Amino acid sequence: MDIILSVFAVEELLLLAVVSVLFVTELIYWLRVFGRVAFQRISIQPVTGEQLPVSIILSARNECELLQKTLPLILTQDYPEFEVVAVNDGSDDDTEILLASMQGAHPRLVFRTIVKDEKFRHNKKMALGVGVKAAKYDLLLFIDADCYPSGNQWLQSMQRYFTERKDIVIGYTRLANTTLWMRADHFMQALHVLGKALLRKAYMGMHSNMAYRKPLFFSNKGFDMRVTNGLREDIVFINKTATHTNTAVALGSEATTVSTLHYSTGNWLRHRANELRSLDLSARGPHYPALGEALFRLLFFAGIVATAVVLCENYIVLLALTAMLVIRFTVQVILFARAQRRLGEKGLLSILWLWDICYPFYYIFLIFIAKFRNKQTWR
Repeated sequence: MDIILSVFAVEELLLLAVVSVLFVTELIYWLRVFGRVAFQRISIQPVTGEQLPVSIILSARNECELLQKTLPLILTQDYPEFEVVAVNDGSDDDTEILLASMQGAHPRLVFRTIVKDEKFRHNKKMALGVGVKAAKYDLLLFIDADCYPSGNQWLQSMQRYFTERKDIVIGYTRLANTTLWMRADHFMQALHVLGKALLRKAYMGMHSNMAYRKPLFFSNKGFDMRVTNGLREDIVFINKTATHTNTAVALGSEATTVSTLHYSTGNWLRHRANELRSLDLSARGPHYPALGEALFRLLFFAGIVATAVVLCENYIVLLALTAMLVIRFTVQVILFARAQRRLGEKGLLSILWLWDICYPFYYIFLIFIAKFRNKQTWR
């Protein structure tokens, strides 16, 4: 100890200790949360098991052109018994005409129409509630009108995760028509969401690829009445109903959906901030599940810089700091590459190093605009 104190001042030792603790803590978090998505084996029903009938539910508002492309892929799933319940949510385009014309060729298709009322404005949760009530089967699988299944095994892949104890299945949706940084942001968010769910701490899901049992919906008395325009009924619903034992995660590229939406920067920030605003309705109060990890990243990089500046003449310390960065980045690459393959993603590793540095600032900025910016003024 005396030898160490002769080389380093107490303040310098403290700085080295803090950086080392942050380094180890980050690795433990990544391996526990992200590592679940990358490597955990999930026990699911075999394909030859009981294939219960499923109701696929979607709502559409002025998305006729998208439905022409996505509905045929949904209706031609390789599955023995299912229906597709499409809700025309007050569209001004030819959505109702399209649904009526497709119904003749596809008897599995059922549709309902909510007539547009200028005096009574409603949000998406009403349309989905209409779809749930129209569904004749107890297993409900949700997809957005702008999404399509990754293949004809999507329905079967999602249904296989239902067991006697599982009432909720959370899946992943890839983004096909956005910029690289938005895809990276979406993927990073999914690592948190899916990883926490695999740790039996599910806190959100999305109706672009999610399933649950109809009795769960009605025992919860439908969607939360506090969900207003801009908030996400799917996030609030899962946050309220998911338990340590009733939620499964569908891993595998065949269980994914693909979103065709194109986001501008303003729309994407609004979308992400609304997700955080929706988590404010959590029973635990405001809930920002990735904030702790973002702060640890920020503190780690700050500690690396501070240590390198203070001990710039100590080559052993600089070598140790470099080793930390190399090990950290290598672990990230391994975890993210494996998780990408599982979720059917491609090409995100090229932005990994930049996103690693920028993510803490970005996430804190999202919390700021979620808390303090009026959503009506965003552009």
